[in-house]
Amino acid sequence: MHQRITWILAAFLLLVMVFAQVRTVQADDDQAILQKAWVAFNVGHYKETLALLQPLAVNGNAVAQILVGRCYESGLGIAQDLETAAKWYTLAAEQNNDQAQVLLAYCYEHGLGVVKDEQKTLQLMQQAAEKGNAEAQFNLALYASRGLYGVPKDFAQSFVWAKKSADQGYAQAERFVGACYEYGVGTEANSQEAEKWYAKAKAKGLDKEGILKIVHDFK
Repeated sequence: MHQRITWILAAFLLLVMVFAQVRTVQADDDQAILQKAWVAFNVGHYKETLALLQPLAVNGNAVAQILVGRCYESGLGIAQDLETAAKWYTLAAEQNNDQAQVLLAYCYEHGLGVVKDEQKTLQLMQQAAEKGNAEAQFNLALYASRGLYGVPKDFAQSFVWAKKSADQGYAQAERFVGACYEYGVGTEANSQEAEKWYAKAKAKGLDKEGILKIVHDFK
């Protein structure tokens, strides 16, 4: 009896090892296909991109689902279909992919392929921000600075989210943080800090002169 249990356990462990090896090989293959698809996308070969990505997307690869969604959203290599784009983003977002959550939040924000829904917009953006997505963090900063989507207008909280995004190098957040320091909004005024963050944003193509809209939000 003891030998039988030992044999069953050994067989089970062998199956686990084989399955793990198969998954590793499959993951490597998927990554190679994704890289090839990304090259095709960047040179404008969108039909080739879709042909490479759709099998992966159907099999549940979140990155492939996002890229297929982008093709449908912009009509790249296929007729534009916002509803289908939103469906692909939803599938990836349900796998807790933060980029998909951001894209789906925009869909709900603007009614792209789905019915506008402020609550879902905020929920998805919060989920992505809590995972560390810099774009989502900056959007929450904007919501708090403007009192959007049920978020109370709170400049201190706006600064917190903007600073988290800026610390990751998100250019719009860097400029926003610069304005916060310049005008003492959500934090103490600090001209040296303001210039430091403005310089970071400028290095990425965002000049201080574009700050007027942000300053307007502070009123």
